[in-house]
Amino acid sequence: MRYNNEEIISIGGNAFLNINWEMVSHCQFDCSYCYYKPFQSDTNYTTLGKIVLTKLKQIKDDFIINLIGGEPSLHPDFIQIINELIEIENLKEIRIVTNFVKPFEFWNKIKKSSKVKITASYHPEYPNKDFTKKLSQLTSIYRTDTAFLITNEKSHLKRSKEVFQDLYELSKSSKHTINPIRLHSKEGSNTSYQEYEKDIEAFITSCESEVEKLDNQETATITTTAKTLDISKPKFMANNFHALKGWKCDVNAFIIQYDGMVSYACKGIKKHILTCNFKTSAIICPFKYCECDDYWDFKKVKA
Repeated sequence: MRYNNEEIISIGGNAFLNINWEMVSHCQFDCSYCYYKPFQSDTNYTTLGKIVLTKLKQIKDDFIINLIGGEPSLHPDFIQIINELIEIENLKEIRIVTNFVKPFEFWNKIKKSSKVKITASYHPEYPNKDFTKKLSQLTSIYRTDTAFLITNEKSHLKRSKEVFQDLYELSKSSKHTINPIRLHSKEGSNTSYQEYEKDIEAFITSCESEVEKLDNQETATITTTAKTLDISKPKFMANNFHALKGWKCDVNAFIIQYDGMVSYACKGIKKHILTCNFKTSAIICPFKYCECDDYWDFKKVKA
């Protein structure tokens, strides 16, 4: 693997412990491309939420948390939980990954904190009134970014172009960031990315090029034989730098599932939240692609 004719010797760096919390299993949307396939469960989310908070407060290392679903904002104690998370001193970032359907007034109830980051996912299959307007209002209060999903449906193309342009203008005038997302599917250890229609592929390439021009963009770190540098995530992906099968990865990540079980990221290990100590070890990557861009931050070297 090379960058500008220089061999890449490592990727990522010293990342924080990373925890994903599936706050609920259900969602208002039923996107055709969603491989999670949201559903209703009989979990007592209020009781489980209290247990999870207790366990998180016992963690000694610095960590970040991603609140996911389903749709996390549907948790019955969503605002209260975030306000409690903010008070955990060694919790450095609270990232809310949301379809962003809830109104501005809902989000504005969250305690103001530099720890909070709202990742608003743009889903072209569903109209989301005032999507950009709400982001514009919240960008001055919290850190924000958009996971801009692009489907293979030409019927979505016109509106997607309009929304992207609005988001791009917002990013030029604020610290908002945009990440164009190519649809992919996962089966076992295999991840495959969709082949797009010619017109849609051209749009994606254009989006990635425009994001490269922004001062504020999400990046991934690579180290070559000559230097260490940060490159935009779209560029990282376009160069297939996430094809890391066989590399040693210091992955330090967990997924708290909707039912209280905890999955050890990239491993076939599960424990109940009550018995999990959030400690793990490095692995040799078994996957063709590392499709979770959060995990690109963990240091990776050729095994």
